[in-house]
Formats: sequence, structure tokens, C-alpha cells
Amino acid sequence: MSAATAFLLAAGHGTRLRPLTERVPKALVPVCGVPMLDHALALARAHGHTEILVNAHHLWPQVAAWAEEHGVQLQVELPDILGTGGGLRAALDRLAPEVLILNADILCDVDLTALGRAMPPSGAAMALRPSPEAERFGPVEPDEAGRVRRISSVVGPPGSGQGGLHFTGIHAMSREAIARVPAEGEQCVVRSAYRELVPLGLVGSTLHRGVWVDVGTPTAYLEANLAVLAGRLRAPLDPWTRGERLPAGCWAGRGAQVEGQARTSILGEGCLVPADSRIEDCVVWAGVRVPPGEHRRMIFAAADVAVPG
Repeated sequence: MSAATAFLLAAGHGTRLRPLTERVPKALVPVCGVPMLDHALALARAHGHTEILVNAHHLWPQVAAWAEEHGVQLQVELPDILGTGGGLRAALDRLAPEVLILNADILCDVDLTALGRAMPPSGAAMALRPSPEAERFGPVEPDEAGRVRRISSVVGPPGSGQGGLHFTGIHAMSREAIARVPAEGEQCVVRSAYRELVPLGLVGSTLHRGVWVDVGTPTAYLEANLAVLAGRLRAPLDPWTRGERLPAGCWAGRGAQVEGQARTSILGEGCLVPADSRIEDCVVWAGVRVPPGEHRRMIFAAADVAVPG
């Protein structure tokens, strides 16, 4: 088994996205018919990463099945979820000297190649994003050369670099940097490894101004689906390679049926919009039969799970 050069984080519970994540792990919820993990995998492979590791905890057998189908290595974290730092530390012996780390629940087009190049020897690099909400997310301040001088309230004094930026959750780390995460105790990657690396000048950064969408809530999830469907948001994996266009601006997976009416909606494989149903701006998951009536801005995830977006 070859050492992994990319690590996909897919172990989370997806608490904010419930009830959608009660039966499907957050990393596998579909965006315009394509599971989030497929989007993350497409991004990693587009930047030349062929040896990839994914971790799993919540509903882990589903992630395991996905990993086997896609030729991806698997790390199951049981009985407890390990978090980013703990997961990386546990995988240390399976990682290459340099590894890219991607959150599978983030839809983005971060330049992973540039990010890897920004990593100092034995250090790390963070993809940063300008946002008026940087203070709420936790600001990260690099200097003019891109070296990180402050991470939120964890390390470095305020005003020590460029402001208005936050961490995208996409980063690159060397094995030496990952080894700074303790085997036990505080395993938060920022409060352990990055806290040590920043004062040493060993954290580089890149500035990302492209796509970055956190699908963490039902509203954000629905908006991401509709944005990809309308072409306002370019996803790493083109959904039209997995489905077809129907009239009235719908994406339809294999075997989807529309007997009623559907407008600007995503129709999963084998789903049914019956004759007594009308939907607009909705997401219907695979195999789901839409209930009778008129529906707008709804997510139909199962026969008994319909969530307003």
C-alpha cells in the first residue's frame, strides 16, 4: 500500500445538517446528484493525487463502501472520533512526507498544487479566504510573504499580518508537522501543531478567491445545489457527466421520473415526482417519492424526511 499524498476528512457527525445526516454521512450527501466525497476526490485527482486516504466514523460502513468503489484507502476511527489532528496523527505511518488535507464537506476549487508549493520544509501551509466574516470564523493573519503570524486567539498577537482572512479548512502538512500533534491529550491540529509552527515561521499560506462553500446547514446545502444546477457555482466534478437535463432546468439521475411538474430541481436516481406533485427549487434524493401537493425549496431525503431549505 503506497503512502497517501491526500487525506479526505469524512468522519464528522454532520450535526448542523440533521436530519439529513441521520442515515447518510455528511461527506456523502449529494450536491447536484454527486456525493460530496466525489467532488473532493475529483479535486485531489485533478492536482495529481492518486494515493488518497479517507477517514470515517459516523455511519462508517457507507464511507468504507465508497472508498472501496473508488480505490481510496480507509481509516475507520472507533470507538471515538479523533478530529482533524487526531486523525492525521493516527494515520502518520500511512502518509507521504507531504500531504494535502481536505474537508469533504466543503465545495471548493482551491489550487492544491500552489498550496503544496507554499509549504516550508518540515512545515505546513493554509489556504486562506478573504471574508467580511473572518472575525467570526477565526481570523488568520499572514505577512506580505504569506507566512502566517497569527491564528485567531491561539497563537500570535492581533495585527501581526494581513487581516480579513479565515482558514478554509484546506491545508498541507509535512509528516514532521503532523508529528507535533501529541499521541494523547490535546489533539486539535491548530492548538498543537500550528501553535508550535507559527512562531518558527513554518506555516505558509495561499490566498483563495474562488469557490468555497460550506454545506453545513440545510439552507446552505439547498443553496449550493441550486447554484451548481444554475451554473452560478462551478463544482470540482461536473454533475452533467452523471445526469441529464430535463425541461424547466432540472438535473435528473438515471431512472428519475416526472409524472407531475418539476422546475429548477435536482432529481436523484430512481426518484418519482408523481402526477399529483409539483416541485420548484427542490432537491430529491435517490429513490424518493415526492408526496402530493406543491413544494418549493424543500429537500426530500427519504420517504419520511422532508426538510425546508
